[in-house]
Amino acid sequence: MSCLRRFWLHTPHSYERTAYLQALAAIDRDGLEHLYAESLWDCEETTRLLGIASAPMGPETLGRIAVLRDDPMETPEVRAAARARPAAPTGSG
Repeated sequence: MSCLRRFWLHTPHSYERTAYLQALAAIDRDGLEHLYAESLWDCEETTRLLGIASAPMGPETLGRIAVLRDDPMETPEVRAAARARPAAPTGSG
């Protein structure tokens, strides 16, 4: 698994990051929170979509998802995925 993480960090081809992240998740989803959060800033739409779906709920990631949701230059698919992601965990009182 550490090889895949190195590939994620050092690939010269941005489009490969989506496949590396999917492979890492297929092997073991534990410990990928940072990579999912990082993927919210990726240049590849498919990688941002993975981040939107799987990044942990925290102030920074939720803020970034809101930016993606409201960015008129973002793709319609990313904006829709960001709109569909809950803004905050719901709790019962």
